[in-house]
Amino acid sequence: MPNNNRKIKSSARVATLLAAFALVAGIIFALTANGKPSKPLGPSLPIVQFDQSQAVAFNGKIPTPNATAACGRNQYGFIAEIQYVGITNTKITKHYGPIIPLANGLPKQMEASGVVTDGAGGNNDFPFDHEYGGDFSFDVSLDSPYASLSQGAGTSGGTPSGIEHMEIQTGELPHLSSDPLTQSIPPGETWPEYATAAQSGVIPGFQPQAGDAVAAQGDWIIDCGHTDFHSEFHEATFLAFGHDSNGAAVVHAFYNPYIPSEIYNPNPNLAPEVNNPSNLALSNSKPLVPDFLVQSIVSYVQNKSTAPIVVPELIEGSTTPPAPFTVCAPTANGKTNLSISYQFNVRPGVNVSETQDNTSGCATFTTTFSSTYQTAPPQGETMCPVSWTWLNQNAGVYAQGGSINLQQTIYNDASAVLPQDKSLFQALLQHRIHVTCYNMMSSSITSPTSGVQAVSTVTNQLYPIIGWVQAKWN
Repeated sequence: MPNNNRKIKSSARVATLLAAFALVAGIIFALTANGKPSKPLGPSLPIVQFDQSQAVAFNGKIPTPNATAACGRNQYGFIAEIQYVGITNTKITKHYGPIIPLANGLPKQMEASGVVTDGAGGNNDFPFDHEYGGDFSFDVSLDSPYASLSQGAGTSGGTPSGIEHMEIQTGELPHLSSDPLTQSIPPGETWPEYATAAQSGVIPGFQPQAGDAVAAQGDWIIDCGHTDFHSEFHEATFLAFGHDSNGAAVVHAFYNPYIPSEIYNPNPNLAPEVNNPSNLALSNSKPLVPDFLVQSIVSYVQNKSTAPIVVPELIEGSTTPPAPFTVCAPTANGKTNLSISYQFNVRPGVNVSETQDNTSGCATFTTTFSSTYQTAPPQGETMCPVSWTWLNQNAGVYAQGGSINLQQTIYNDASAVLPQDKSLFQALLQHRIHVTCYNMMSSSITSPTSGVQAVSTVTNQLYPIIGWVQAKWN
């Protein structure tokens, strides 16, 4: 008799193999459609990050900061020092000490990717080196290749390890062109009034928020105003940041072209000459302390001048292009078509190119500055008054629990040069001091829209590059 059980088992085995083959074929079909992956392989990639190899190469070896080398002294802190030694004996001459100084004395820029942990604007800051109002400050949890950028060089406390504090002046964030302060500053507007107004009118999306992935470039400095002497990016010069918005990566990016030099010259016309670095080396271009404030006020008295005291800071242009940055769509969830949309407005001499990778679900954007590129000068230079009372209150932040009377300290040091003219010094220092303000920066960039891929040259914009990217699976 034939073995029917064997036939049944054989048929079952064939059916099982056919079912397994069909299952595998179904999985393969689901994973690919016309050669296109339905989702990125492996874990989701960051929404935005720098090309790691290029950013790490750009940074070079990351040294251990030295507060004395960067700031001039490893105690007291910027401005607070004068209550102990007076202005003319000050060694901490800069608010932001370069960790890696360039030949012109300005800081080397560094690059990092990570995640924003918090962020907030403010209308209180040291107005002499803040022409665009108070800082928008945010902290970034650094990706591992950049973690050693986060360092403290003084007392304990301050920014936690692996977190880098970053700042950009609020008026340098892209504002709506309908905001009046992007067109002109009202006569007599004080610096605190300007700084308060700068906190509103930012174009939606162009302000980092907690949880955003970020690629950031900026001056790597020690904040000499704090006794932990922690490292920071100040100013941030390039920011690309974004998050998952309803299944699409939405990234906003812009390049801040201005670097505060912390070198001052009595001629306000020189302050916005961002393409004339020789101004930094002029014989009358000096740091605020110990030189400029005292020498400037002595000069006023010598000339019997009753004009307002002006303190114009020289602004330098930044022309260091960022490393290529990559924007990646969130997980596809079975979708197969990668959609990359973007719009960038650029100044003449700047180019942005895009390379799309359907396998990873990402697009990489490369920015180049040609030899013809020039930084646009800041617009609307105005001397904004600041009261001595307000200055003393805000300088007290640096005094570590004490108080600072800048007006009295300046009088003591300046009048010692011309003791016969003490009454003139007293009269002069009754007037408010004037610092530089510029029109807030603005842009005509549109909101993110699917299906757009455009790079447009906008001659009269200040930003070398500003725009957005949207990446998603359809």
